[in-house]
Amino acid sequence: MQRSVLVACAGLMCAFFLAAPVAAQTGDADKKLLKETARKMVEERTREDFEQLKNKQRDKDAVDAIKMLFYNKAYIYYACLVSIGREKFSDKAVADCAQEPMTELMAGFNNAKDYSNNPKTAACETKARLAKEEADFPPYAFLAGDDVHLYDFKVMRTCLTAR
Repeated sequence: MQRSVLVACAGLMCAFFLAAPVAAQTGDADKKLLKETARKMVEERTREDFEQLKNKQRDKDAVDAIKMLFYNKAYIYYACLVSIGREKFSDKAVADCAQEPMTELMAGFNNAKDYSNNPKTAACETKARLAKEEADFPPYAFLAGDDVHLYDFKVMRTCLTAR
């Protein structure tokens, strides 16, 4: 699943980089265009992967968990694409950027059941929530929900496992 996102992003980013005339744009306009393009690219791939997994679930709680997983995954790739920019873009750069946050995300979801019993969970969720990033990158309509938020899963894990 991760590899297919990279391949799709590579093709779309190449098209974007070739089509957008750098000299005709200001830095702010270029950054805005980069963010819009990255968001659209990630949305296309995320929707496909989400629908495949969602169609295998009947439980609302499971679907909500999948929404949060895909929202956070989408944000990781979006943030990597934006931070790398067009000058340094490559499959390897995106993979390197996403590796640590994706590892933390998957570990967080794999340990979610154990963490839910931790009395510090609510405080740690508040501490790890990425509210500013949510404002910049709201969930796609197909991922939206009351409990769908962005988290820094490294901060979450560190908080939950601290003594």
